Amino acid sequence: MRAVAVRSPEPLIAGTLATWTCEIELRGAPIEAGGCVKIAYDLRGESGYDEYPQAEDPSRRNYTSCQAPEGVTVRLEGYRSHHATHDAQKLEERIESESYFWRDLLGIYSSLNLHILRIEVVEGRLEAGDLLNVTLGDRSAGSPGMKIPGQAKPDWRHWVCVERSKGAPLELLGGDTLVVEPGEPVRLNVVAPSLVTPGEEIPVSHVALDDLGNPTRRVGVQFPAAATEPDNAELRPNAHFVDRVRINDERAGLRGESNPIELVEDPEYRLYWGEIHGHTCISDGGQRTPEQYYRWGRDVSLLDFCAITDHDFGMALYDPEKYWSIIRTAARDFNESGRFVTIPGWEISHAGLTEDETYGHKNVYFLDDDAPFQSSSPYGSWRAHQSYTHVEELIEHLEDWGGEFMLIDHTSHQMTDWDRFIARYTPLVEIYSLFGCSEAMDCVFPVGNLTEGRTVRDGLDRGHIFGFIAGTDTHMGAPASYRETSFGQGRVPGLTAVWATELSRHAIWDALWNRRTYATRGERILLHTGINGEMMGGELRLQAPDEMRRILISVAGTAPIERIELIRNGSLLGSWPGEGRWEMSLTFDDDRPLNSAHPTQRLAYYYVRVIQEDGGTAWSSPTWVRAPE
Repeated sequence: MRAVAVRSPEPLIAGTLATWTCEIELRGAPIEAGGCVKIAYDLRGESGYDEYPQAEDPSRRNYTSCQAPEGVTVRLEGYRSHHATHDAQKLEERIESESYFWRDLLGIYSSLNLHILRIEVVEGRLEAGDLLNVTLGDRSAGSPGMKIPGQAKPDWRHWVCVERSKGAPLELLGGDTLVVEPGEPVRLNVVAPSLVTPGEEIPVSHVALDDLGNPTRRVGVQFPAAATEPDNAELRPNAHFVDRVRINDERAGLRGESNPIELVEDPEYRLYWGEIHGHTCISDGGQRTPEQYYRWGRDVSLLDFCAITDHDFGMALYDPEKYWSIIRTAARDFNESGRFVTIPGWEISHAGLTEDETYGHKNVYFLDDDAPFQSSSPYGSWRAHQSYTHVEELIEHLEDWGGEFMLIDHTSHQMTDWDRFIARYTPLVEIYSLFGCSEAMDCVFPVGNLTEGRTVRDGLDRGHIFGFIAGTDTHMGAPASYRETSFGQGRVPGLTAVWATELSRHAIWDALWNRRTYATRGERILLHTGINGEMMGGELRLQAPDEMRRILISVAGTAPIERIELIRNGSLLGSWPGEGRWEMSLTFDDDRPLNSAHPTQRLAYYYVRVIQEDGGTAWSSPTWVRAPE
């Protein structure tokens, strides 16, 4: 018999309540009174943050029971082990976690965020060969069952460790896996290129998803361009035509409509969609590996480009070079120009922490696969490989290295300090993620506890020049998942759109670096903006103080448009109702003084916000206008 066998009498469906068992046969030396057996499985994005086992009330959900050998009395306690103890008073207490000891035994396949059931021996002792029969979601006294992971997967891991006496080190006993199936399909995600030219074939992919965003089946088809063109499809130079592809999937019983497809003669740029902020099992992204992360981004979320930004502490806990090599290798292996582009990077999570000066999470990205790794994290005490304290030191290290890199501020984590903004290497700021929006104090979907002085608009008003992106910040290894079921509590993810010359790493990098980007709440809204011919992300210098600024805005939505708003220097300059339209184009002339939010720079910014009737939102990167010299 195996030491650990996990079984379910019925199929486990993602996000539902069910019952399953864990049969444990003890091996080795006895477990004395005060010792314990522990069952652990991943919590983040899996079973729900607070859905750990409980043994107090047999009528409530997540009730768990244990049958022990005769003469042995056990006590059950369920809890979660987070990657850090955030309510600790001292740094040295905060940066140590039980999860690190599990990783000592299991490697990266042990999540840094675990649900744990502790089975303590109160009386008697457990001998080799004794059996423990644990029922998770025991329904015998009225409990509706135990929460199943929100994400379908073929290998939901359960690990069992023992402490043979009170305070003894953890020893691995064994593990087993369960299969979590997706639910019934309820949504058809249909994705087509946002921009094509006459005569091109249009590759269209669609994925049937359950209510939690798990794929139930995938299909890819080709549509000839003629099928989406009007009869008189001959276009004048620079002319535009917008349509959508509609699919009826009889097998799934669903109908779906693609994102807007723009037909353009000889475009300067194409529009590509990506997610460049997410985590894998190497830090705290559930149990998905970097390879599984990229497959999800490419084959489920149907992205054009993607990046892994695992927390520096996850890599620095044990062997940073080994784990960083795993991430770089995955980026190299999945990077395929014309199909799917990857960008290596990591998240700077703890700059300044050891001196109690935390000032925001930032992601660092690299153009090439041979970049070095550095860590500011003290997490894990003796396991930590801390190589710098403040972000300015990191910049010095990377400049000495000599390769191309960029930073993107993670403002939705509420800690951005604009006094420490690294302007020369930070072309972009994240305006939205699963945590919410950080655009301004009055923004839609605000991130919790949004703080005056730390919003995106505060940074712009201080004269910083940066564009916008959005991301998931997935903590379950599923980039751009339709629903993020960990911290996001079902909130839809963000997406980043870039205007690039082609789908290659160098072209995507160039678009990001030059701010030819816009952010959405996850919808593939088609958005053009321009001021006197300068597109979003660019800078324009006026020839005269009263020179007219002609602002062009064009939108094709994924739902009816509620309104289009134009923001200049932190104030609403214009607002136009959608009145049920899916597509809008407008022109607005502005000849008023710039009234720069940062007068010494004589610089003003303009950006567009689009809000759909279904809540879908897009934010264009700003365009900056400078006063005459």
